[in-house]
This record gives sequence, C-alpha cells and structure tokens, in this order.
Amino acid sequence: MDYLILGLLILSPMTGYELQQFIKKNLALICSHSAGSVQTALSKLEKKGSVTSTTIMEGKRCKKVFTITDTGRSAFSVWVAQPMQAEKVKNMELSRLFFAGLAKPEERISAIQNYIRQMEETKSILCAIRDQFCHIKKQTLPSGTDWQQVLRFQEYTIDYGIAAAEFEYNWYTRLLHELEEQP
Repeated sequence: MDYLILGLLILSPMTGYELQQFIKKNLALICSHSAGSVQTALSKLEKKGSVTSTTIMEGKRCKKVFTITDTGRSAFSVWVAQPMQAEKVKNMELSRLFFAGLAKPEERISAIQNYIRQMEETKSILCAIRDQFCHIKKQTLPSGTDWQQVLRFQEYTIDYGIAAAEFEYNWYTRLLHELEEQP
C-alpha cells in the first residue's frame, strides 16, 4: 500500500479521502481501499518523512492534502526499479480448489459458478476502467510528468487484468462443464 500511495502522490497531491476513492474506483482489484488501510499507510509514510501534509480550508471544512517528499520519491524510485517477483503473486483462493474434492458435488459446482460470475464482474469493471482510461488519455494533462509513459504502463496493467479475468473465466467454465458431466 505504501508504494501505491507514493506513486499516486507523484502523479498529484491528494487527500486521504481522494486516495481512498481513487483506489476504490481504479485499483480495488490490487489492494484494499478501506479508509483504515489508506490512513494507516499515510500515517506511517508521514512518520518516515516520505510524505508531508498541509491542512487547507475548503469552505468550512479542513482538508489534509498529502504531498510526496524527496525521501518518498527516492524510496519509490528504488522500489519501482526492482524486478517483479513471481513468488509474491499468490492466489490463496486456489487452496479452495485444491481441497474442493472434500466438498459435496453440488457445493463444488455452486462455488465454481459463483467464481465464474465474479470473473464476469471483474472483467466488466476492468473494461469500464479501460474506457475511462481511454478518455483520460485524450485529455490535456499537467506538464512536468511523462504522461505518455505513465499511461502506457497503466494501460498494460489494465490489459493484464482483463486477460487474466478472461483466462480464469474460460478455465473455470471448462472445469464446470467437466464437473457437470462427471461430478
């Protein structure tokens, strides 16, 4: 969560609420978007000197806007340059499939049908994000950031998510057919 927040703050200063809403809308499939998770991470990052906050008045409300510091930028740069680690990409839900032979046949089928529905929803959400993303790419964005590269890799992430959801949908659909024929 820390590096995700640092990356978002490189793109633009934000309040905790804005960070939470952005994560909820665009990155909920990657990490938790709970207010507690975001606030805990912001507090930790502020204590480490990776972010600073400024309180501003907006009407009668005080807003705490977070900005990344040079320390935060350095930490983010080191993190983002590291090779991706395959062993860190885990799907604990596969343990349910591993032990599905211990469930009743109707429970297995129901669980897989539900998972297939979830993959349909996931793909639908990601396609909606991709549509929003395409709209953002057409807009004039603030100077100072190589938006072409930022958006390029964000698009790769969205495409990966859609392809992964399609793969799981197809794989579990084949499994469901097999189990319906031979419970």
